[in-house]
Amino acid sequence: MSSRNMRTTVTFPIVLRELTVLRVADINDGTRRVTIGGPQLGAFHRDGLDLPALRSEGFDDHVKLFFAAPGADEPVLPRQAIASLDWPADARPIAKDYTPHRVTASEVDLDFVRHGTGPAASWAESAAAGDTIWMAGPKMSQSHPAGADWIVAAGDETALPALRRWLREMPAGSRARVFVEVTDMDRWQELPTAADAEVTWVNGSVMTLAEAVMSMPWPDGKVFAWVAGEAGAIRPLRRYLRVERGLPAEQVEITGYWKRTGASSFSAAVSPEAVSPAEASSDGAAFVGAAGLVGEDDAHERLHELAEITPGLAIRVAVTLGIVDLVDRGTNTLAALAGATGVEAGSLELLMNYLTGLDVFTVSDGGGYGLSEVGEELLDDGDEYHLEGPASVLEFALLGLAGRAVAGQSLGSLFEREPGLGGPARVAVEDAAIWMVPKLITAYDWSSATAIVAAGHAAGSALNALGREFPHLALTAAALPSALAVLRSQVLDADIAERAELVATSGAIPVRAGATHLLVRLLDWLSDEDAGHLLTEFAQGLPPGADVVVVEEYRPAADDDELEDIEQDLLMRAAFGSGRRSVARLGELLDASGLRVLSSVDIGWSHRVWHATPA
Repeated sequence: MSSRNMRTTVTFPIVLRELTVLRVADINDGTRRVTIGGPQLGAFHRDGLDLPALRSEGFDDHVKLFFAAPGADEPVLPRQAIASLDWPADARPIAKDYTPHRVTASEVDLDFVRHGTGPAASWAESAAAGDTIWMAGPKMSQSHPAGADWIVAAGDETALPALRRWLREMPAGSRARVFVEVTDMDRWQELPTAADAEVTWVNGSVMTLAEAVMSMPWPDGKVFAWVAGEAGAIRPLRRYLRVERGLPAEQVEITGYWKRTGASSFSAAVSPEAVSPAEASSDGAAFVGAAGLVGEDDAHERLHELAEITPGLAIRVAVTLGIVDLVDRGTNTLAALAGATGVEAGSLELLMNYLTGLDVFTVSDGGGYGLSEVGEELLDDGDEYHLEGPASVLEFALLGLAGRAVAGQSLGSLFEREPGLGGPARVAVEDAAIWMVPKLITAYDWSSATAIVAAGHAAGSALNALGREFPHLALTAAALPSALAVLRSQVLDADIAERAELVATSGAIPVRAGATHLLVRLLDWLSDEDAGHLLTEFAQGLPPGADVVVVEEYRPAADDDELEDIEQDLLMRAAFGSGRRSVARLGELLDASGLRVLSSVDIGWSHRVWHATPA
């Protein structure tokens, strides 16, 4: 568990399962419970792949259900890949995310809020024993928050499955205040728990969920707050918890499970909606004409949008100046903002007017600025847009290709040694790596190892997973001192950090007799020349017969590449001279270094594992 989150995260391969409706029962007038199950809740084999049994260990896990379009007999389904799903490019699956409130080896209970029409709602209304339903996930679970003196949890009916499961599984002795908003008090449900929990049912027609929480006497001690429901209704609680109550980010989770439309419709009993690439591309066809062809005027508008620089820079300037946080905390007049940022008032007024026009800020009749929905997003994602952050530095490195800036070959050293750049960049790689580590656990016989020495930009995520799965392993992480500080404070789970030895290096990979050496995403920020030198130096220091496990992200065949991945490769090439390498090129680097590859296996998410030993 890292200090940036009180909840430990474990990830799983995403598996598509064909299941069967076992039972249907109405809990009350507003809630229908559908119990599903089948052999594919266990481990099974399909399309040449051995797929694992279902795991669901967190109270707010979510699974994705697939539904047939109106008039269709079968749903459009993604294709099962090694550890994830490949979404069809030519069709749009109809899928919704739901929180299972009871999961066993043979059954999964799903509660549907009964409302309106639509493929999901219609399916729930007509579901009967024997019907087939396709389900994917969960892809991750998060634990009960550790170290909290109090839990404050709040949600509407769509969050009730998560709250029900949390209360049922909450450790005895936990102290909790739980608020549930319902549209009708007849929808009250019994919520058994062993915890010291007080549950308040809120009649939404009398009091809002936010009002109920804000009227509660605030408990003493360390509070973990969890809020889920309609995005607009829970927005006031973000400011209340983060600003008025001063809770740090790691003690607050606020998730919009659904969003009210003009028809006041919503998705039932869901966890956060995940949009597939196919859905995103389908929804993004704003510039395609009715015949599917881009006309001259449309092409001109598309070019203008693609080449526009000012909006993104203006947003980044506002983030870098701290304007978003200032406005959120109540510094919302032009004079106050100018005083707080040191920016000349006339220039700042133009910037704020421009960003208001872009719907980043709002402005009241009295001239006070506020945050729009877009601005609210920047509260959580602002670091990504800071001009001095790694994402911006990486993007500006692209100018080097045009000779307008220093080419980025030296950025690798800068990222490694500058905590302000390398720290957030390292965390981003570690966060992305959590999806491939479940398959890393089975890609090598770790049970026969006694110790691991791990190096690379995803070493922390790998040690978290391997340390949990194989408690007997002695763990070592090797990196520059600044990277070790990031590992200790932001990446390693608390119990893993206590077990692991953190060894400071100047770049060389330490060699330990008898240990398995794990190099995971080590080459991300290195040119081929530098990568070859580092690997050769490492291989020359290994004792005969030493075991080496190398994990790298590879570049797939061109026809399998997503545009965003191509963009990332371009930026990495401009900044570091690297980018994702082909499987063949990675093999060449290993061979040239003096490592003999014994085997290699794809572990999904465009990652491959090589098992090697000194030649």
